[in-house]
Amino acid sequence: MSTTERRMAARANQRAAAFIRFQMLGDHEAMHYLLTDTKDDPTAHLGFVTALASIAGILATSAYGREQALSYLQTVAESSAALHDSDDIDRYFDQ
Repeated sequence: MSTTERRMAARANQRAAAFIRFQMLGDHEAMHYLLTDTKDDPTAHLGFVTALASIAGILATSAYGREQALSYLQTVAESSAALHDSDDIDRYFDQ
């Protein structure tokens, strides 16, 4: 991984941490940082989403265990699919 890629990953992790801080503490300064830092940069936005998903997966697995975390995520995906009328949700959870 190049220095540039490591820096981009580090920034994505900072953004994800800021978002989690906002969610947990209502820290509006953290959300302001996130919104202004990713504004008009699709690559930064994708990096943020990826980092957030990674952190969420780690937290869910450590809190609930792998199988319960996957079961919860499947329930969320199925509920969202029902709201969106999607038929292909099972392909995301084939193990």
